[in-house]
Amino acid sequence: MARLTQRLILMAFFLLPTVVLADLDIVVTKGYDSKTKMAIVPFFWGEATVLPEKIDAIMTNNMVRTGRFDVLPSESMLSQPSTEEGVFFRDWQLLGQEYLVIGHLKPFADNKIEAKVALYDVVKNRRVVQVTQIVGQYQLREFAHSLSDLFYERITGVRGIFSTRVAFVTRKALADDRYDFRLQVADADGQRARTVYKSGEPIISVAWSHDGQKIAFANKIGDRWKIIIQDLKSGKVNSISDARGYTSSPAFSTDGRYLAYVSSNKNSPEIYIYDFQTGKSERLTRNTYIDTEPSFSPDSKYLVFTSEKGGKPQIYRYDLAAKRSERLTFEGDQNFRARYSTDGKYLVFVHLNEGRFQIASMDMASRDIRVLTETDLDESPSIAPNGTMLVYATQRGGQGVLAWVSLDGQVTNQMKSDFGDVLEPAWSPYLN
Repeated sequence: MARLTQRLILMAFFLLPTVVLADLDIVVTKGYDSKTKMAIVPFFWGEATVLPEKIDAIMTNNMVRTGRFDVLPSESMLSQPSTEEGVFFRDWQLLGQEYLVIGHLKPFADNKIEAKVALYDVVKNRRVVQVTQIVGQYQLREFAHSLSDLFYERITGVRGIFSTRVAFVTRKALADDRYDFRLQVADADGQRARTVYKSGEPIISVAWSHDGQKIAFANKIGDRWKIIIQDLKSGKVNSISDARGYTSSPAFSTDGRYLAYVSSNKNSPEIYIYDFQTGKSERLTRNTYIDTEPSFSPDSKYLVFTSEKGGKPQIYRYDLAAKRSERLTFEGDQNFRARYSTDGKYLVFVHLNEGRFQIASMDMASRDIRVLTETDLDESPSIAPNGTMLVYATQRGGQGVLAWVSLDGQVTNQMKSDFGDVLEPAWSPYLN
């Protein structure tokens, strides 16, 4: 209970420590009963030099991580073709495969590579799509993610999310009870984490702008909390703060004009909205209770937020045009940290019931609530831009890890680090 109260008064930095900056290990803990059978043949590269990245391995990891695909191990393949002439559908049908991916790489000028990659429908005995592209040697990872996006969409009909990013905060203990806090941005598979902001004080409440160009977060500077807005391309930093109290929990509107946030400038934490065009803020909620964790609907007409005005933390929705709020959640002991799905049909949030902190979703039409996770200390849900999955923080073996779950509760996998706890994830929008 103390842990939840700390969150609601925006002191989340006192929660579990956050430490990590390394490649992350994916452990699938649950998946679909019937997965799509897929073979990704090791790509042909006939040169003596070793490439910095293996495209086929990255694609395999991407597909497996969704929980939707069962990728055939290379040692179980009857053949490993690299051109269409070597593809014999009967071999792959014998192995029960539904889709096949092959690739042929060869050197090109200026340390570039010509890549020819194809996806085949084994059941229908036909090629689905072929990609021929000139790629720099150090762009192979981006190329693998883009191929994964394309093939995933061709197979499922849903846009892929492999070229997106995940942001998170790390905390590393230094000497003399000091800490190094860093805001990290990594590929969606946890690789290539890089520092975009660092501080000797806590960093909390990470949020992406909807164009993927900026990240907002709260950082303690001196004796006050400020909202920092970091431009990822230029590195320029702006801030929003009040003369007294603290500011936290930033959330961008879809059109990028507004930033919702929480301020204790009038003693009790309340919801405000900042207009980037005018540089002015407007106070939305006015009561003696704690109002916190705002988040815009996809059409920017509403804000969902957490409030204690009903006695315990519950989720409310604020109509920005009518300037009134309504309570949305009634099930369970407490509900908080709500976020909309990209189509606005669902909310995801932290659901406390019988002492278990779990991630749940609400159908906005029926108001039915469904618990998505099976662990006990889940927090900070963030939805993927294609609306199929969300990332959240949880515990495994006493360590803070990141985990994913599909919005239908059928896919769960976890991402841990060998260097400590990982918390407060935020999934980026599409970046192109």
